[in-house]
Amino acid sequence: MKIAAIIPALNEGADVGNVLKVLLESSDIDEVILVDDGSTDNTAEIGRNLGAKVISLPKKGGNGKANAMKEGVKSTDAEIIMFFDADLIGLSKEHVSLLLKPILEGKATMSVGVRGRYVGLPKLIIKIDPLLAIGGERAMKRFVFEKLSPEFVKGFAIEIGLNHYCKINKLPISYTTLKGLSMVIKEKKWGFWKGFLGRIKMIKQILKARFISTRKVKYV
Repeated sequence: MKIAAIIPALNEGADVGNVLKVLLESSDIDEVILVDDGSTDNTAEIGRNLGAKVISLPKKGGNGKANAMKEGVKSTDAEIIMFFDADLIGLSKEHVSLLLKPILEGKATMSVGVRGRYVGLPKLIIKIDPLLAIGGERAMKRFVFEKLSPEFVKGFAIEIGLNHYCKINKLPISYTTLKGLSMVIKEKKWGFWKGFLGRIKMIKQILKARFISTRKVKYV
């Protein structure tokens, strides 16, 4: 089966190159797609120089992570879709293989990466509420994304939506620990106040999506 890795990115020139290099060198991945969400820096140029397929969205930015992911999926015919954040630290080819393994072995329809940080807090949150497994690193069979309700194709809500679709359709999900993987925090990347406000916005989108998931949601 063809496997595509999609990286949504907005002004990630400082970090995206390291992520792309790992994905391009991975023998598990057939196609690497960088979706540049209107960056004003050299994000797209880095992708092209490294040999990734680059999709450039309008240079206004703010189209949102969910829309960038959607455009990436539309650009490929791969049967298995993987997503990776553009600002990861410590990503390895082993992480890619671990994330894919449950899908390729037929044990899961979606595999969600759990970063090994905060002394097990992400796993605890997932145990309490699986819908809050919001890791940006995940692999899935293509139909999961294509069936996503439009209500969830908004910003960071998309990860709740993917979890929700699998849950209500009783599709198996694997939670894969990716040791040594972290990311550049928003406060460091954008400055304290801008980063802090960005984090608050992300949390609000996630909580709103979690509330939506308690209602009856229509799927395609």
